Amino acid sequence: MADIRAAQSGDFSATTTWVGGIVPGSGDVAYANTFTVTVSDTRTVQAISNASGTGITVGGTFSLLNGCNLTCTNANGVVQGATTTACVTTPSLTVGATATINSNISLSVAISNATAINFSTSGTLNLNGNITGNSANATSAAVVLSGVGILNTTGTISGGTSPVGQVVSGVSITGNGTLVHVGNVVGNGGSTTVETCNGIRMTSGTATINGTVLGTGSISNGSSSASSAGNLTVNGTCQAGLYGPAILPGSYNQITRLSGPFLLSTTNNLVAVAALAWRWAPTQIPTYYEVSTSGGTTKRNLYTADNIPTANYPTQGNVRSGTVYGPNLENTGTLAVPAPGSVALGVATDNTTGTAVLTSAAVQTALGAFSSGRLNNVATVDTTGAQIQAAVNT
Repeated sequence: MADIRAAQSGDFSATTTWVGGIVPGSGDVAYANTFTVTVSDTRTVQAISNASGTGITVGGTFSLLNGCNLTCTNANGVVQGATTTACVTTPSLTVGATATINSNISLSVAISNATAINFSTSGTLNLNGNITGNSANATSAAVVLSGVGILNTTGTISGGTSPVGQVVSGVSITGNGTLVHVGNVVGNGGSTTVETCNGIRMTSGTATINGTVLGTGSISNGSSSASSAGNLTVNGTCQAGLYGPAILPGSYNQITRLSGPFLLSTTNNLVAVAALAWRWAPTQIPTYYEVSTSGGTTKRNLYTADNIPTANYPTQGNVRSGTVYGPNLENTGTLAVPAPGSVALGVATDNTTGTAVLTSAAVQTALGAFSSGRLNNVATVDTTGAQIQAAVNT
């Protein structure tokens, strides 16, 4: 593996951009070295960086152009240096333009207001890989969506394990752009301050999460200002962490839509959602809200009447005829259950036993209709029904 630094601003593919005329390849780390390197085609490297190194000056950026596809194979493929200039920027990614980065991104720089990727424009940026905050200084984020574009992400977004009191996030939405994430969102990597270490921190914009939201402060509005607003939709499980809810309060202007289930913390009874208000997500699934019982040692699940799970219901043939049941009252029982008076004494029927008894009077009454036939003398039956005491004339 070689460290190759830029000699001047230019296209990634041009030999004149790099010291020694060597274009970085799959076994190399490419350094911006204070310059602007534009990425216009498909490239694979170990990593890109605007950090310092031997003979390398901190600073510079990799600017994404329409149609580019950059793959970084290191565990952390986008390395941010000790500068507030992002390692990756998007000034040319305007409406209709698309760029893709396939890489894990972990922000480890120890300066405030740092970000590894700043998506500031109106195009579309696809990020495939895990995104982690991990900064040791306040108001930092691995990825910032500061423009009005569409940011598509896959993998896990995490706030990381930053020290107590540092406001760090995996993804920060500060503009009016749209985040669509497929994967989990994880908050709070050890801080007891629930407002820090957010997976996603949003003060505006729109975010749709298709996956599990897990841990304290996984998603936070990040502001109590009445002017702060945004639209958040989570299609998946929300579970509280050790120190607080997964969904933290936003402003009263924020629209929050959640599908659930909503699970308590695995270590205590903290609830999953602390939003000022929330609505059901457009696509509802059978869901529930975990609530601790009075003693706090067990849990019960709360379901809405129209969202009860449909599994494990009895078949209609095993339910009393005429009984209507099911989450939406869509089933009607067909099982005929005779009344106790029609069932022999002591035989189980329904939730009781039969009461019918065979008596001599009943037999005589039943056979009375045959008085003009061949049966002219009816026997009497003793109380046990075991002996015939008279003969039948033929």
